[in-house]
Amino acid sequence: MEALMELCDLIAQNPDQFADKLAWICGRCPPTESLLPGSPRLSRSHLNAVLAATRFLSKCPNYDDHRPKVAALEFLRSIPLSFHHSFWPQSFPDALIASFYADFLNYVCVASELSHDFGNEVAGFMGEIVLSAVVNNVSGDSGLIRAFLNSLSQNFPPILPSDANKLVSSLFDRLEISAPSSPREPASTTPEASSSQSSPLSANHYQANAKASPGNDASNASGSSSSGVADDAMPLSSSALVMNGGSVAWKSNVDVLVTGVGLNDGGGGGGAIYRRFLALFEEETVESLEKQEIAFKLIGHVLDKVSIDPKLLEQVRVIAKEQLQSMVVFLKIRKREWTEQGSSLKARINTKLSVYKAASRLQIKSLASLDLDGKSSKRLLHGTLALLIEAAEACLFSVWRKLRMCEELFSSLLAGISHIAVTRGGQLLRVLLIRFKPLVLTTCAQADTWGINQGAMFESILRTSCEIIEFGWSKDRSPVDTFIVGLATTIRERSDYEEVDGKEKQAVPILQLNVIRLLAAMNVSIDKPEVIEMILPLFVECLEEGDASVPSLLRLRVLCSNPEPSSVLLQILDAISRMASLGFEKTYREAVVLLTRNYLSKLSSVGSAESKTLAPEATTERVETLPAGFLLLACGLTSTKLRSDYRHRLLSLCSDVGLAAESKSGSSGADFLGPLLPAVAEICSDFDPTVDVEPSLLKLFRNLWFYIALFGLAPPVQRSQAPIKPFSTTLNSMGSMGTVALQAVGGPYMWNPQWSSAVQRISQGTPPLVVSSVKWLEDELELNALHNPGSRRGSGNEKVAVSVKATYLLAVAFLEIIRFSSNGGILNSGPNSTTSMSAFSCVFEYLKSPSLVPAVLQCLTAIVHRAFETALSWLEDRISETGNAAEIRESTLSVHTCFLIKSMSLREEHIRDISVNLLTQLRDRFPQILWNSSCLDCLLFSVHNDAPSALVNDPAWVSTVRSLYQRIVREWIIISLSYAPCSSQGLLQEKLCKANTWQRAQPTTDVVSLLSEIRIGTGKTDCWTGLKTANIPAVMAAAAAASGANFKMTEALNLEVLSTGIVSATVKCNHAGEIAGMKRLYENMESVNERDFGSTLTGSGGGLSRLISGAQHPRPKKDSFSEILLTRFVRLLQKFVYIAEKDGEVDKSSFRETCSQATALLLSNLDPGLNSNIESFSQLLRLLCWCPAYISTPDAMETGVFIWTWLVSAAPQLGAVVLAELVDAWLWTIDTKRGLFASEVRYSGPAAKLRPHLAPGEPELLPEIDTVDQIIAHRLWLGFFIDRFEVIRHDSVEQLLLLGRLLQGTTKFPWNFSRHPAATGTFFTVMLLGLKFCSCQYQGNLQSFKTGLQLLEDRIYR
Repeated sequence: MEALMELCDLIAQNPDQFADKLAWICGRCPPTESLLPGSPRLSRSHLNAVLAATRFLSKCPNYDDHRPKVAALEFLRSIPLSFHHSFWPQSFPDALIASFYADFLNYVCVASELSHDFGNEVAGFMGEIVLSAVVNNVSGDSGLIRAFLNSLSQNFPPILPSDANKLVSSLFDRLEISAPSSPREPASTTPEASSSQSSPLSANHYQANAKASPGNDASNASGSSSSGVADDAMPLSSSALVMNGGSVAWKSNVDVLVTGVGLNDGGGGGGAIYRRFLALFEEETVESLEKQEIAFKLIGHVLDKVSIDPKLLEQVRVIAKEQLQSMVVFLKIRKREWTEQGSSLKARINTKLSVYKAASRLQIKSLASLDLDGKSSKRLLHGTLALLIEAAEACLFSVWRKLRMCEELFSSLLAGISHIAVTRGGQLLRVLLIRFKPLVLTTCAQADTWGINQGAMFESILRTSCEIIEFGWSKDRSPVDTFIVGLATTIRERSDYEEVDGKEKQAVPILQLNVIRLLAAMNVSIDKPEVIEMILPLFVECLEEGDASVPSLLRLRVLCSNPEPSSVLLQILDAISRMASLGFEKTYREAVVLLTRNYLSKLSSVGSAESKTLAPEATTERVETLPAGFLLLACGLTSTKLRSDYRHRLLSLCSDVGLAAESKSGSSGADFLGPLLPAVAEICSDFDPTVDVEPSLLKLFRNLWFYIALFGLAPPVQRSQAPIKPFSTTLNSMGSMGTVALQAVGGPYMWNPQWSSAVQRISQGTPPLVVSSVKWLEDELELNALHNPGSRRGSGNEKVAVSVKATYLLAVAFLEIIRFSSNGGILNSGPNSTTSMSAFSCVFEYLKSPSLVPAVLQCLTAIVHRAFETALSWLEDRISETGNAAEIRESTLSVHTCFLIKSMSLREEHIRDISVNLLTQLRDRFPQILWNSSCLDCLLFSVHNDAPSALVNDPAWVSTVRSLYQRIVREWIIISLSYAPCSSQGLLQEKLCKANTWQRAQPTTDVVSLLSEIRIGTGKTDCWTGLKTANIPAVMAAAAAASGANFKMTEALNLEVLSTGIVSATVKCNHAGEIAGMKRLYENMESVNERDFGSTLTGSGGGLSRLISGAQHPRPKKDSFSEILLTRFVRLLQKFVYIAEKDGEVDKSSFRETCSQATALLLSNLDPGLNSNIESFSQLLRLLCWCPAYISTPDAMETGVFIWTWLVSAAPQLGAVVLAELVDAWLWTIDTKRGLFASEVRYSGPAAKLRPHLAPGEPELLPEIDTVDQIIAHRLWLGFFIDRFEVIRHDSVEQLLLLGRLLQGTTKFPWNFSRHPAATGTFFTVMLLGLKFCSCQYQGNLQSFKTGLQLLEDRIYR
C-alpha cells in the first residue's frame, strides 16, 4: 500500500510522463458493475486502487484524464452499499474500514476545494448519502455507519444548500439531540420531561438559567448580575488571590450556578437538584455521547459550507449555549462523587469533554452565521463572551484539567473569545479585555502551570492574548494598553509573608512568575517597541525598589514542582533579556546597564562585614541568576551593531571584575569571572579574530585572557592530566594566585566544566594578544595596568612586573594552545566568509613584532611549536574517524598546510624557517597532503598569487622566496612521485590545465622549470634513493599509462614528467573545451528556437499554428544537452562491451577518444546546481570503470588507468565511488576466470601444449583469447591499485576497507590464480599489495580491524 501511494505521488509530479502508470492504477479500480447491489465483494486491490486514484485527484484535480475522477465519483455514490460487511473484502476489520473512510473522504475534500467542477458534482449527491447514513433508511451495520459518520465529521465534502436544512433537522431527530419546539419557548420545569433516551444536551435540563430569548442571553449567561459585563472590579475566579496586602475574594457566575444547584451545599433543595444533575450525567451512555459529538461536528461543517434557515440556526445556537452551561456544572463535580471509577470513568469524562469541545466550536460558528450588525447581536455576543469565560474558568479549576481533552476544550473556548474580539470591528474589545484579564491571572495563579513547561492551558492563554493584542493594536490602543499595564503591575504587588500561612506564601510568587513569563513571551511574539517601553520600566523598578531588590523567598524561591532554581528575579531578568534581544536599542542599553550594575554591586559586597549576614540566595544570584541574564541577552541579540556593542561592554565588565577580584585579599577571582564566561563565549562566537581590531577592544581581550590565566580558568594544556576534581562555585581561599595559574597548566581542573568549555569557545573568537607597544612586553606601564600591585607582597614593582610578564606569556600560551585543542585550530569566520582560517595566522602574529628581545622571542617560538604539537595531537586522535568527521579532519589539515605554504613568502626570515620546519613535519606525519589538490595548488602558485604588492618589487626578497619555493616544491613532487606516480601525475596535469587558463606567464614558467628535470623510469633514477613504491614494475607501468604516454611494455621506460604532462593536459583541456562548446551551441540554438516558437504563436499566423501545434498544451520541454550526451556515451560504451563479448577487436584510438570525452562530460556535470540525469550519470561512470575489465587488453587497461586517474585527480569526491566499481570489476574477473585468475589448464601456456609429456591428461585446444594480454592488463590494473593504496592509506578508512574486500576475494581458498609463467610477477605483486595492506594494522586508523588484517596476513603467508 505504501509503495502504491509513493507511485501515486510520483505520477502526480509528472502525470504526462507516467500516463501509463496512471492508467494501470485506474484499471485496477472496481468496475461499475461491482458497485451495484448484490455485486461480489471488493478486493483489497480494488480499495487500494480507489485510494490511489483519489489521492492523485487531490493533487492534480484538473488533469485531462477523467478516469481518476470517474473512479472516485462512482465509489462515492456507492457509499450506502458499504454499510454492509458483504461489501468489503473477507476478514476486513472495522478498524481498516474506518481508516479507509477517513483517507478517502480526506482526498475527496481536498480535490473538491481545488476543483470547483468536481466539488459541484460531489455536492449533487453527497447530501443524500449523508442523510441516508443519519436517518439510517438503508439496512446496514450500525458500527460501519458510525465509522462513516465519524470520518465525515473530520472531512466533510460539499453539499447542496437544499440538503442542509434537512440534514440539520435529521441530526436533531436521530442523534439524540432534542431542541426546544420554539426558539423563545421556555423549557420544561422537570427533568423527567425528557425521555430516557434523550441526551442531557436537551434544554429541559436547565430551567433555572436557560432561556431561549436572544435578548436575555447576556443576563442569563452572567448569572445574578446583568451589569457584570462592564464591571472590571469583578474578576472571574472561584479562588481568593492575595493582592495589595489583603485578601480580595470574589464569586464568579460559576460559583453562583454551583451554589444554586447545591454543589457546595451538603443538603437542602439545592443538594437535591445537584444530585439530579449528577444522575442525569451518569445516565448518559458513552455511545450516546459519541453520537452527540458527531452531530455537533457535522452541524458545524454544514454551517461552514452553506447557510441554513434562521430559525434552525437559532435552535443550533441555543443548544450549543445550553451545552456550555451544562459544562460549568459538569466540571465542578468531584471525582469521588461519580459512581464509576477507574478507566471507565476516564473514558466517560474524555468523551463528555469532546462533546463540549464540539459544542463550543459550534457556538462560535453559529454566531459567525448570524447578522452581527444589530443591537440584539451585541447583547448576544456579550452573553456568549461571559459564558465562554465562565466555561474556561471552570476548566481551570476542574479536577480533570490535566487531561489532554480538557486542555483542548480550554483552547477551543479561548479561540471563541478571540473570535468575539475581532467581530463588529473590535467594538467589544474594551469589555472583552476587562473580562479576559481575570481569566489570564487565574491561569497564571495555577500552581501546576509553573515549571519548565507551563502546560497547554498557559500556552493557549498566551496565544489568545497575543492574537487579541495584535488585533486591537490597530483598532483601539487604549484598552490594549490598560490590559498590558494591568498585567505588568501584578508583579509589583507586595505581601506580608509573616501574616499569612505557608500555603498563601507560595501563591503569589507563582502568579508573579507566570505573569512575568507571559509578558516576556508576549513581547517576543508581538515584537513592538511601544509594548516593551510600557513593560520594561516596571520590571526595572521591581529589580531596584520592589520585593526583588533584596534576596528573599520572593526573589529566589525553589519550588517543589520545579527541580531547578527559579526566582522572580530570574524571570524578570529573563524577560528583560528576551525583550532586549529583540533589537530595540533603547531597551537593550537599559537592560545591559541594569545587569552590569547589579553584578558589580554583588561583587562589592563580597568580603565585607555585611556579606556575613547575607542570605545564601545572594551568592546564587551572583553565580547563577545574573550570569544567566547575560547569557540570554548574548544568545538573543541578532543585530550586528548591538552585538558589537554588547561584546565591548561584556569584555569591559570582565576587566572590571578581574580588577575587583585582585583587590580582595584571600578570595578566588575564578568565582567572580567564571560565571560570565558562557556569555562572553556566546557573544564572541561570530567574531572574526583575523580582522583588524581596535586597540581598545584588543586590550579588553588581552585583559580577559590575563585574568583567565591568573585565576586558573583555562583548561589544562598538558596531555597527562590528573583526575578532574569536583568543581567549585563558591568562595574559598586558594593562597597565591601564582599557584592557581601554575596548577591550571597541568590540572586538575577545579571549576565548573561549563567554564572550561566557554574558554575553548572564546579562544576561537579572540584576536592575537599583540599589544600596541613597540617594546611589547617591555612596557611596564601597560603591563601594570593589568594588575593591582597592592594585592601582592614582594620587593617593589620589579617583582610584580616580572610576575605579570610571566602570567601574560602564560595567557598567550593558554590562548594559542587552546585554539588548536578545541577544534583543531580553525578560527571563527565572518558571516559572509566561505573559507576556513587557520589558527597559525594568529600565533604567527606574535613573531612579526619588531625588536623582540631573544628571551621573549624564544618564549613565543616555543608557544608556536607547542601549539603545532597540539594540532598534531588533535589530528592523530581523529585518525580513525570516518564520514563527516574524517572530512573535517582532512579539511583542517589542508587549511593548516596551505597557510604554512603561504607563510614561506613572508619577509621575516625566522617565520619562513619556522614555516618550512612545521610544513616538513606535517608532511612526514600526514603524507596524504602530498596528494591534496588545494595544497598542491597553493604550493605551485601561491608565491605569485598571494605576495604583497610592496614586496614584489623587491628583487632580493623575490629571489630568496623563489629559491625556497623551488626547493620545497621539488622535494614535494619527488616524494609524491616516489610513492604514487599515477595520482601525482594526474594532479600535476590538472594544475597544468589550470595554469594554461591564466594570462600571466610567470607561474607557468616556474612550474615548467621545476618539472623539466624530473624523470621516472625503470632504469636508475637520481630523483629519489632507496626502494620506493614507484620502483615496483607494475606501478611504473601504471604510471606510464596514467601519464598518457604511448609506449610498449617490452621497452625500458624513461618518462619525462614535464613533456608527457603537458601533452596530456592539453588533451584534457581540448576534450573539456569540446564539451563546453557543444553545450553553449545547443543552448544558443534552443533559445533561438524558443523565441521563434513564441513569435510564431503570437504573429499573424498564430491561429493556424495553434490548430497545427495544439495551443492548449505548452511546448514540451526537451531534455538538457547534458542528458542527451550522457545517454549517447552510455550507448557508445555499451557498444564496445558488446564487441568485446563477441570476441571482436576494439579499436584502440576510438575507445580512448570516447572514454576521454565521456570523462570530460562527467566532470562538467559535477556542479550540484545542474539538473543532470543521475541515473545516466551513474551508469556512464560505471561503464568507464568496467569497460577495461570487459575488454581485458593492455591497450584498454592503459586507457582505463588514464581515465581513472583523471577522475580521481579532478574530482577527489568520486574516489570512493570509482574504487568501489573497480573492486567489483576485479572480483568479477575472479568469478569469470580471466587473466590472472584463468586457473584452467588450457590457459597455462606451455603446460597445456606439452600434455601428456609434462602433465597427465589429454592435450586441449588453446583458447581463442590471448591469456598473456589479459595478465598484462591485470598487471597494469594492479599497479593502479597500489598507487591508490599509497594515497588513501592515511586518510580514508572507507576506501581502505574496499581494498580489503578486494584482497579477501583475491586470496580466498581455493586459490584461482593462473599457472601461466607470465602470471608469476603479477601474482607476487598481488601478494606484495596484500602485505602492504596488512602493515596498516599498526596504523591508528585501522586499529579496530587489526584481527582481520592479521588473518589476511596469515592467509597470504600460507
